[in-house]
Amino acid sequence: MLDRRQVGEIPVIALADPAEIDFNNSDRFKQAFLDLLQSDDQAVVFDGSAVQFFDSSGLGALLPIQRLLDQRGGRFVVAGLSRPVLEIFRMVGFDELIPIFDDIPSAVGSFES
Repeated sequence: MLDRRQVGEIPVIALADPAEIDFNNSDRFKQAFLDLLQSDDQAVVFDGSAVQFFDSSGLGALLPIQRLLDQRGGRFVVAGLSRPVLEIFRMVGFDELIPIFDDIPSAVGSFES
């Protein structure tokens, strides 16, 4: 469901294939994401470019990831959302909780600042 790659020092986690993250698969998405995190990860980017839709349970699956990294003193950011998915994030206020960037280079660069 998810793949992990490094962009410089920063892990980038992305969907392996385009998908909707909703009630049917949000628990599997969250667990797969958490399984890809390493104990020393302090900065993580979620490449959301393959996300076709997030419902409330899909969005809720991001919160434990954000909390875990926050507890570690790290940061979790999202990049590459399509306009419709970005609008969902904004409508429910997730853009206030999790920083959102247009693309992977901008997200990775935010950790260097």
